[in-house]
Amino acid sequence: MSRQKVFIIFAVLVLVIGAGITKWLIENRPKPQVVNPPAPRRLVRTMFLKKQDKTFWVKGFGTVRPKTELSIVPEVSGKVIERSSGFRTGGFIKKGDLLFQIDPADYKLAINRRKAEIAQLRADIARLRQEEKNHQADLDIAELHMELVSQEMERNERLRKQGVISSGQYDQSQQNFLRQERTVQSIKNVLALLPVQLRQKSAALNASRSELKRAVLQLSRTKLVSPFDARVRETSLDVGDFASAGRAVGKIYDVSVLEVPVSLPVEDARWVFRRNQGTVFPRSQEEVKPFLPTARVSWGQFGEKIEWRGRVSLVDSGLDESTRALTLVVEIPEPMKNWVPGKHPPLFVGMFVEVKIKGITMPDVFVIPRAALRERDLVYLLDEEGKLRIQKVEVIRKDQDGVIIKNGVNENARIILSAIPDPVSGMRLDEQDGIAGGASAQ
Repeated sequence: MSRQKVFIIFAVLVLVIGAGITKWLIENRPKPQVVNPPAPRRLVRTMFLKKQDKTFWVKGFGTVRPKTELSIVPEVSGKVIERSSGFRTGGFIKKGDLLFQIDPADYKLAINRRKAEIAQLRADIARLRQEEKNHQADLDIAELHMELVSQEMERNERLRKQGVISSGQYDQSQQNFLRQERTVQSIKNVLALLPVQLRQKSAALNASRSELKRAVLQLSRTKLVSPFDARVRETSLDVGDFASAGRAVGKIYDVSVLEVPVSLPVEDARWVFRRNQGTVFPRSQEEVKPFLPTARVSWGQFGEKIEWRGRVSLVDSGLDESTRALTLVVEIPEPMKNWVPGKHPPLFVGMFVEVKIKGITMPDVFVIPRAALRERDLVYLLDEEGKLRIQKVEVIRKDQDGVIIKNGVNENARIILSAIPDPVSGMRLDEQDGIAGGASAQ
């Protein structure tokens, strides 16, 4: 037998034996032990819910403006002969201090002229009254004379009928009577005109007296004084300038109180107004005051936050047509009272400030972080068995401090803060150590 045949037979034998061993190993291999590992649990952060009384603060922004601002408008014209050193842009003026004075010379002359007119009219009235007395005396004499002439005429008429005197003598007595009658009527006409002249002079006297008062008033208006402690907003008036009546020469504002208008969405504004004991809608500013809250005005600059206290003093009568927001006016009294150089600046007109208005206080509510509120006002709770419970809650308000809820949860419940993808009610969760805690009161 050749060597090649022996090699082939040996190779076939090795293959057959290997296949048999492989089959035996496969058929007699050990069965693997099936082990079911515990399902993994997600770690979550939680906090305990605690009831608290929550005071709502509504935040807005606004620009400080004067509460009382006056345009300085002279009521008389003339050259400025004096001006206060404080009456310049940015200056301060005390109540009652002179702002500036207009040359009073023309107005003093007007007073003297009116006084002379009054004296002349008084003299005219006195003359007319004396004339009235004189004419009345003349009338009495003329009437007495006319009575004598009348008696003479009647006597001459009888004598003419008896043929004692001629007709010419009788005609002469008639002419004397007519002349005397004309004299009496003339005096009566003069007396009838005198009351009219007196009334004219009296009316002119009253007019001159009124003009004198006006001249005195205009003289007093040559001095303009400040009606309150003020700061000068703007002016360019100086000594020697001509001030025209009715033309503004500057503006001043009351430094004792400033205000900030704040526009708030209706959703925020509804938490601002306190409820009053009565149910009647207020009809005066005094009746409105019990509804108006306090406020904090702050200004941040150079890494610091400066604060002033104020109060809502006015509410617009309606919503802004463009923004549909409600404007509240916050009043800040004594804006310069706490001024400390280098530390606490005074409140100035034009500052853009943040305003926090203290609203109502709602008792027994829960405050949770905004991340703890899920879509459709749901929250995730971790029950005592470590299972997820999805709960619907009543959301009262959302703000920067968090979310305020009232119903749907109990005190000391553990609310989940962590995000949970594909949450299923009843799924098991693990709480991270050292994370659970209570919500702090705001």
